[in-house]
Amino acid sequence: MKDRIILLDLNYTLVSNQEKTRMIRPFTSRLRAEEYRKDLVEAIKGNRVIIITARPSFQGNQSLENIKRKTGWEPMEAYFNDLGLEPPSIKESILQRFVFPKYGRDGKSYFAVESNPRTRAMYYRYGIPAEPYDKFIQRFPEIVLKMNHDPAQLELDLFAQ
Repeated sequence: MKDRIILLDLNYTLVSNQEKTRMIRPFTSRLRAEEYRKDLVEAIKGNRVIIITARPSFQGNQSLENIKRKTGWEPMEAYFNDLGLEPPSIKESILQRFVFPKYGRDGKSYFAVESNPRTRAMYYRYGIPAEPYDKFIQRFPEIVLKMNHDPAQLELDLFAQ
């Protein structure tokens, strides 16, 4: 994967417990409860990664700080939903406005790890291979084995104390 830029979905992909946390308010409480996939973070470390998410822009900085604090990892870039569009539409817009002008339009230069099937279909239209987390992580059996067959989630040590 090192030869490609990974386009990483945040909700339901990097966030492992999105179904449980998506309705928690206020947002700061939601972030405290969010868990990130340790095996996925291990698999993408050292790669050029761009988070492209439908999460609103006003939650961007807090989200990135939370990811860094809980995982020790941060993406090369991150784009949040600045237009209030549905996931496939905002992600296509982000590709066209930010990613393609900077890195080119060749779909073979990218690989998407994406939970939403409609967004994966959009990526395919641009020639970008896309897989959901559960299929993508199978490419890294050594990481899964290292995690003792348990894709353990990273939690904020600060709150565990």
